Amino acid sequence: MGLEIPQPPEYSYSANAILLAYNTIARSRTYPQGVAMPLDASAIKSYLELYEAPCELHIFVECVFALDNLFLDGVRKRMQKKSA
Repeated sequence: MGLEIPQPPEYSYSANAILLAYNTIARSRTYPQGVAMPLDASAIKSYLELYEAPCELHIFVECVFALDNLFLDGVRKRMQKKSA
């Protein structure tokens, strides 16, 4: 019984563009007292003033917030491990 390595997902222009956009938007994140704060809608709005959304706007916004939630969950888990 060997370990099966899954095939990588098919390339998606939209997914790639959303990930690149998230990386750009996340540069505006604030860290008051060293704590990562969630991104707010104004950061996304600022991005969209310079660039077009790679998909429907509501999908783009939901994806950016979902990626941010994953980032913040990872930060919380790392903080819990440090305090344990």
